[in-house]
Amino acid sequence: SSSSSSSSSSVDAEVAAETYGIDFPDVSVQDTVRLQLHLLRDHLGVSSIKCVVGGSFGGMQAVEYAAQAGSISSPFAVDDEHGRASPYVRSVCPIACGAAHTAWQIAISECQRQAIYADPKWRGGDVDPSDPPLAGLSVARQVGMVSYRTAKGYQEKFGRMLKEPTNPPYGSKARWQVKSYLEYQGYKFLSRFDPVTYVKLTEQMDTHDVGRNRGGKERALSDVKIPALVLGIDSDVLYPLHEQEELARLFPNGELGVISSEAGHDGFLLEQEQVGNYIAGFLEAHY
Repeated sequence: SSSSSSSSSSVDAEVAAETYGIDFPDVSVQDTVRLQLHLLRDHLGVSSIKCVVGGSFGGMQAVEYAAQAGSISSPFAVDDEHGRASPYVRSVCPIACGAAHTAWQIAISECQRQAIYADPKWRGGDVDPSDPPLAGLSVARQVGMVSYRTAKGYQEKFGRMLKEPTNPPYGSKARWQVKSYLEYQGYKFLSRFDPVTYVKLTEQMDTHDVGRNRGGKERALSDVKIPALVLGIDSDVLYPLHEQEELARLFPNGELGVISSEAGHDGFLLEQEQVGNYIAGFLEAHY
């Protein structure tokens, strides 16, 4: 959301009383996780991490935690009770993500950003905080809501139902149930995000590539011997299951769990019992 340690809506200390806005620096997933690791170790005094669990964007960060602190060759490695080198992060569970953001995912993110850019109030990124491009942000959210679910799920939930009868039952006056749902989701989202932060956050997601500057994804995870449970949803069209299958293979000690759901990508949020059982079993097996 717009709430974080620092974001485009934060006040720029070098420009009194002004927020960063579009000038907020480009930040990668690798940058974010590196900062989190230093905060955990250096400021909170956390001696080691049992397991990093995350879904979607959080899953990308879980993969990065493994790459940055899941091996004994990592600069974050610690000594165990016997004085032997041990990974700082002892296990990970990335959910509904892959080893890198693909062209498919970047394209969907770009469609959302273009919806914001098309709003006249975007003004090339020079956004007036008191009058932001909320119409564009609403459409961006609606695009996202389509990608998070499935064709079957939408058909079963909405079909061709109308909000109220119209004559004829089609055309510009037709209030499809699915249209009403998307409009509501777009409206509800406006209280949680500002448009510039949404653009910056989706851009950060597009940076996800565990193999960047590490010799490729295979090499990046080849020394990560910690247990890794990769969970995927069998109906996910945004982050298809074959990406989790690949990710599980890339971890030397990886295993794959498949969530059965008609909810698509949102299955990692909605299928709580399945997800919880997988995680509980994994933690118990690697106590």
